[in-house]
Amino acid sequence: MTSIKWQYALSCVFFVFSIIGSSFAAGGFEYLPDEATLGLWHFDNGDVVDISGNEVKGEIEGKAAWDENQKWNKEDKPGKSFIFDGNTVISLGEADVLIPKVEITIEAWVYPEDLTGWRLIFTNWDGPPGAYHLGVQNGIAKFHINTEKGTAFAGAPKPLELEQWQHVAGIYDSKQIKLYIAGEEVGSTNHGGKLVSGGFDVIIGSKNTRQFKWKGLMDEVRVSDIAREADVLSPNLDAPQAVEFSELTLPLLWGSLKK
Repeated sequence: MTSIKWQYALSCVFFVFSIIGSSFAAGGFEYLPDEATLGLWHFDNGDVVDISGNEVKGEIEGKAAWDENQKWNKEDKPGKSFIFDGNTVISLGEADVLIPKVEITIEAWVYPEDLTGWRLIFTNWDGPPGAYHLGVQNGIAKFHINTEKGTAFAGAPKPLELEQWQHVAGIYDSKQIKLYIAGEEVGSTNHGGKLVSGGFDVIIGSKNTRQFKWKGLMDEVRVSDIAREADVLSPNLDAPQAVEFSELTLPLLWGSLKK
């Protein structure tokens, strides 16, 4: 009898997912801040406002421009992504709140238009190491972590795609550095210790020296003080899209089911 009940419950789950899955994939996803969110930038409405609650101030150095041609969003709720033209960066200052000691997750949706040399996504780094460095070297995504025990990194086995939206996430749990592309783990290395900041600026699209600037689009940049699980990095891995959240949207439903 118990087996029958479980089969019935699972069939209901699959039925619900089949109904909302298709509509969710079309509706899209936008992160909501939670208690682990240190910084979160949607880049909507022509601003660089941090909606995490920490209100980290972002200063645009260079041209401020937003892309409105990506048709991610519902027509009645337009969204934008920030254009990095190869000369523009967003400085968040020293922003100690963005440098936790034990664990960290840094993630972003990126649309690269040039992957020659180094192109940086999100860093606290200079010439000497800071706390972290999420970037791309000749197309290969890498996530560097610097702790009291030294510096190490996890790298991807193959390059990112040009002119395609891709979700990139670097995770450090005080035991391992992991790199995820499109929700899949693509690299890891053992490393430990507490994060060490060099007193450098935290930068979106470059590093403290303002070198190796990102060229392309970027959206949904999020920093967290936990090592997030892969299944919550981004419920929609097609593209970063705005959505009206309700109890029936996929991430919230999945969270309820796991409970």
